[in-house]
Amino acid sequence: MKFNTMQRAYWLPTGKEDQSSIMPSERDLRTKIESGIPDLHNLIVTDISNGCGQSFDVVVISNSFEGKNKLQRSRQINTLLKEEIAQIHAFSCKCYTEAEWSKIVV
Repeated sequence: MKFNTMQRAYWLPTGKEDQSSIMPSERDLRTKIESGIPDLHNLIVTDISNGCGQSFDVVVISNSFEGKNKLQRSRQINTLLKEEIAQIHAFSCKCYTEAEWSKIVV
């Protein structure tokens, strides 16, 4: 199929697609994090791509991060969301303990 500069190809869902190709939602990420992080104090999942599921900003507050550096914390979340992260364009995650979170002024 050829397209000139004035044409665009659009994909419209038919309902028969492989479910693994569907973009993850805020709820999908939230469910996976809630089930995989012990002692979860608070979780903020925001789709920053206006609902299309391409970019997410996640803030995780848990005392299970105590004694871990930023890289270890991020790897823990990235491992947990490996399949979902592979399907999206951008992912940002910030991980805090309850004590660290209480010092942040929002």
